[in-house]
Amino acid sequence: MELNFVAEYLIYGAAVLAGMAITKMPEGYKPPVQPVDWDGAKARFRAEHKVRQMDEEESGNPVESVSNGVYGFTYSAGFGVTTPLFSKPSFQAFEYHRLPDGEIAILGCLRQADIDRLQAGEFATVRLYPEPYDDAIVPGVLYFRHIVRSNNRMSRGNGNFIEFDVKLDD
Repeated sequence: MELNFVAEYLIYGAAVLAGMAITKMPEGYKPPVQPVDWDGAKARFRAEHKVRQMDEEESGNPVESVSNGVYGFTYSAGFGVTTPLFSKPSFQAFEYHRLPDGEIAILGCLRQADIDRLQAGEFATVRLYPEPYDDAIVPGVLYFRHIVRSNNRMSRGNGNFIEFDVKLDD
């Protein structure tokens, strides 16, 4: 009986590996130009923001109605308090933080040129990606207070970015 279990396990493992070999990334996907510790960056932002993963009971509620001090995930990112959050991430999902004071922030990756313009005090149209993508390899946080508007320009391919007009506080 143990031999059958081992044989089944090996067959299952081979099938999984074969499936991984033929799985394609979405059309237009560009891997990051250099490695990024995205998991480490998210852990740091979560610690700085003092947030915990939202409970399953809150899953599906809009960001405006979840508890302060939690984070959740959404595939339909936007600059709106009605964006639904879920307790579990999915492929290329954005991570939202509802900070302990109620402020809302979106985690993602940006291009260094966009960050430079923002830090120089410029108004900038930026594309925020839910994870490292192509040359958008700098982990960052966009706080709702800095977003002037969402251009409602999103891409379900090409890294699943969302475009915002942003101006940092002076």
